[in-house]
Amino acid sequence: MISLLKNASGVISLKNLLGCAAVSLFALGVVACSKSDETAGGVTDIGNSVASGFVVTEGNLPVAHARVVAYYDNWDKTSIEDSVEVVADDNGKFELKFDSTRSVVLYAETGSESGLSRIQDSGSSLVVVGHPRRLESSVAEASSGYMRIVGSNAVASVGADGSFAFDSMPVGKILLAYVAEVPQARFDFMTTIVGDTVKIPPLEKLSQNNGWLTVSDYRYYNNAAYAGIMVSVPEGITVPQVEILPQDTTEKDTSVKDTTAKDSSDIVKDTTARDTSEAVAISYALHLDGSDSLAKVYNSDGTEADPDNIDYVDGISGEGVSLKVGQHIGLGNVDPSAGDFTVSLWTVWKGFREGSFYQILFAQRSNWAESFARIQLQYDFTVGAFAAVSEAISPTGLVWLSEPGRVRPLNEWANITLVYEDGKLFFYVNGELVSDENGVPFTLKDFLDPVPFRIGGTEIANDTWNGVIDEVTIESTARSAEWVKAQYEALAK
Repeated sequence: MISLLKNASGVISLKNLLGCAAVSLFALGVVACSKSDETAGGVTDIGNSVASGFVVTEGNLPVAHARVVAYYDNWDKTSIEDSVEVVADDNGKFELKFDSTRSVVLYAETGSESGLSRIQDSGSSLVVVGHPRRLESSVAEASSGYMRIVGSNAVASVGADGSFAFDSMPVGKILLAYVAEVPQARFDFMTTIVGDTVKIPPLEKLSQNNGWLTVSDYRYYNNAAYAGIMVSVPEGITVPQVEILPQDTTEKDTSVKDTTAKDSSDIVKDTTARDTSEAVAISYALHLDGSDSLAKVYNSDGTEADPDNIDYVDGISGEGVSLKVGQHIGLGNVDPSAGDFTVSLWTVWKGFREGSFYQILFAQRSNWAESFARIQLQYDFTVGAFAAVSEAISPTGLVWLSEPGRVRPLNEWANITLVYEDGKLFFYVNGELVSDENGVPFTLKDFLDPVPFRIGGTEIANDTWNGVIDEVTIESTARSAEWVKAQYEALAK
């Protein structure tokens, strides 16, 4: 049950609570205190820092003309102090000035959808909006006080049994603050698209740092998504990485693996194209060890990366590339998707990175604002699943290739393969089909001019895949399930 802060005279109205000239009741009843665009209520000097970013839906669609508010607020406070407000443009892009010496939470809304986010050190931000969720949880050994959502005026009383609930919580980066004693404590997490209700196990004070609340179930700290949320790791503790595969009930092989690098020439190749009437027009085997003349590491601004700033590390065979934020592997205007195609690669994925609501494995697109891409393979943290994207406004422009919340292997080598055949996608992880066995219908977007093909990122820095990439195969033909399995088994460690 949500309640408002009270004083001796009872419940304070929203208008009096924050001293606003106008009250706007959206989603959680977040209040805009700004007097005009880029003007903080009651503040004349807001500093010279500039934040910019995009507002998108949970399906990664840009939100035109969304209301964006920067609230001066933090977990150790009991209410919002001030705000700065702007409106996003036609492409969902916004820019606002703020005082960087103060803690800021970003809030965006469009219609009934809303979301919260933070400003990164670089000044960039992505605010995801969606339908509000119900949140249910409790505070262990607590019997009083209240929980507040930082960046809003939403407050939930903590009952005698420690329980609390918010009927309408924004999506995105959520910071809960428990107010009952000094110091206050916080719980930091991000929502995903799994159900309308988020249920979190009892929150406990962290012994190493009582300013943090935590849960004892470490599956919530997977760097991906579990039970509808992804929890930030508290300061001062190390959380073990756990692979969650809820539908895989087979026992894991605990025997010692053969870690000897295998010669890539041992890969069993199916060289027969599905359409035998024509040869394979495009066929690349990229080792990503610096020897490939086609594949170069680029920065997000299009410049070639300084060789001294490229991390070549041990790969699945030889060396691979560990991408830094803002880097990707560019292949020029290579176009394997003129018809059927197969893209396969090896990766050691490190999971979530602050500021990256989704990460790109490969993309054939010009830039983000131009109706997305011809095709783009990404992992979406708001859902906890892999997705393929083309023209996102079409019915088949964004399709899910794996089940929400089903975490892929972290911190170990994995083979990812996407096959496109006769208008359908087939998605494999470690040689096994994880998408619909009948294929996922997908429409490639047509472009009049050639568009770049990139691996592990795009022209947006935060799109960078968080991990190592090695042994990339790109072919303009649809490979069989047997070929995918054989390629995986040839190099699997």
